[in-house]
Amino acid sequence: MNSSILGHVTSVMHNVGRRGIQSTYRMKYLAPIAALLLCGISPGFGQAAAEQPKSLAEVARDAKKEKKETAKIKLSDETEQAHKSAIPDVFSGGIDNTDEILKAIDEYRSGHNLQETEAVLRIWYEKHDAMLANAIEENRRIEQRERDRQLGYSASDVQPRSTQEYQEYQRIELISRREDLKRKQENGLLSARIQQAFGRIRTQMKSKYGMNVDWMKIRCGNGNCSF
Repeated sequence: MNSSILGHVTSVMHNVGRRGIQSTYRMKYLAPIAALLLCGISPGFGQAAAEQPKSLAEVARDAKKEKKETAKIKLSDETEQAHKSAIPDVFSGGIDNTDEILKAIDEYRSGHNLQETEAVLRIWYEKHDAMLANAIEENRRIEQRERDRQLGYSASDVQPRSTQEYQEYQRIELISRREDLKRKQENGLLSARIQQAFGRIRTQMKSKYGMNVDWMKIRCGNGNCSF
């Protein structure tokens, strides 16, 4: 539309120039109008150039940039801390950490009421009770395999057809026994640690805080439990 106005103004000015008789009067009349129209056209050209639609490549680059910026968002230290357990797990190896567990419970209790402390302790207990149950059950299966070996039962029905196959079978059987022995020892240590932690926690929660801990049962797996 601005281009047509400009053309019209130019045509008018040209016609005025050709008509010499009334040129002086008409120029005085049309000059201000032409100036106003030209001033209105100039910003329009700049605005039209600035509002040109983006190409597909530019849109893709902008979307990719926005996606990268979103991916850089990280959880704050407070959010990460909220996902950590208030009570540490029992160490299955190394130094016994029951004292550290009791200290963590005391620290949590200092900032929470008894019901909240018991709720967190129950979650911790259920997790470790499941670990204890799995360790006891796995050791029972290992002990059953040991009895089967002593009775001459084989884990495979395939009989070796040569000396080489027999030697390979013996080698695999030896490795299996070593792995079972190692795993049995690890399960035994973990079971004892969990049972010990349960016993000390029961005593302290009842004597120090008056908490009802009858729900904290201790599974029997090696004869070191009484609940």
